Amino acid sequence: MPLQMLSAGLLSLAEQSLNRVLNQDPVTLDRLGELGGKVVAIEASAPAFKLYLLPHSEGIDLLGHYGGEPDVRLSGTALSLARLPIAGNEVLFGKGVGLQGDATLAHRLQAILADTRIDWEAWLGDLLGDAAGHEVARVLRALGGYSRDTARSLLLDTREYLQEEAQLLPTRVEIDIFLDEVDELREAADRLEARINRL
Repeated sequence: MPLQMLSAGLLSLAEQSLNRVLNQDPVTLDRLGELGGKVVAIEASAPAFKLYLLPHSEGIDLLGHYGGEPDVRLSGTALSLARLPIAGNEVLFGKGVGLQGDATLAHRLQAILADTRIDWEAWLGDLLGDAAGHEVARVLRALGGYSRDTARSLLLDTREYLQEEAQLLPTRVEIDIFLDEVDELREAADRLEARINRL
């Protein structure tokens, strides 16, 4: 029971702090108001917890329990879910965060949080203390950069393997040579057609 009370207390503190920051951005509040009545479930692993977000024109309510069925359910590690407002589509979806339900709602909420003028590092600082908030924000930014670099590297390595090792894909030079040969063939066919027409 004390753990549940502590969780409720921390949730209340996080909600008040978040809404205090959101109130500094009226455009974001207007956009959140368009999502009024919707429920987003967050199901995190490592550490495991459930959280429900209820956006409205004055901010976002954070609930530990919700009796109905949410409109959309986001699942993943706590770290991947925490990166959503910062990294956005880098972790959406199938790239660290799973989605069930209204995908449009999930994308709209993520876009609203990503486009806001909120200083997420300052919010984390208010919530966790300046040193811890700065460190958490730094780690999230670093992971966002790492995932971008990793994805780019994986794409290049895969392309190189398919072109050079497996020889399943042509290289850029091979494509250019092929296109030149097609042009030459087309010109030869046009000349042949002209000769036939003359005969």
